[in-house]
Parts: sequence; C-alpha cells; structure tokens
Amino acid sequence: MTSERLKRLIDEDCLRRRRRDSRAASYRGIARFLGVQPITLRRWLRGERPVPRHVEVIFEIFHRWPEVTSEAVDNLIRERDEASVT
Repeated sequence: MTSERLKRLIDEDCLRRRRRDSRAASYRGIARFLGVQPITLRRWLRGERPVPRHVEVIFEIFHRWPEVTSEAVDNLIRERDEASVT
C-alpha cells in the first residue's frame, strides 16, 4: 500500500465518515487502535516506512465495508481476550 492510498483511506473512511473530532485527535486514536505510536503512523503517511500488510488489510476492510467500525473490532477483541482468560 502506498502512503497516498493510506492517507486517502484514513481521510475518507476514518476521519470523514467515522470520526467527528479533530484531525490530530483522530490520528492519535487511529495509532492507538493500531497499537502503534503516532510517529509510526506519520512515518507511514509520509512514505518514510512501508505500511505493514495487516494495516493495509484493516483499512481496506474499513473502506469496503463501512458498517465495520473500530469500536466493533475492539469489542470483538475484548470479548475474545476475556473468554481466553476464563
């Protein structure tokens, strides 16, 4: 995935369609959701680092299926983690 494609997917899907807060706060939230530091996300967006395949897949899923949200994914992960503890 190119940095331009990642930026377009984040701007269109995560910021415009799914998020209503400030752009800076959204980038921090996206980085937190991906489990990376905001600087890592910025490096991907500037093309300084390659975008990992799993990040590409996540954003393509968000793009193709707008009903999938980061909150729903977080809830599924939390439910799976809680089930594995008990």
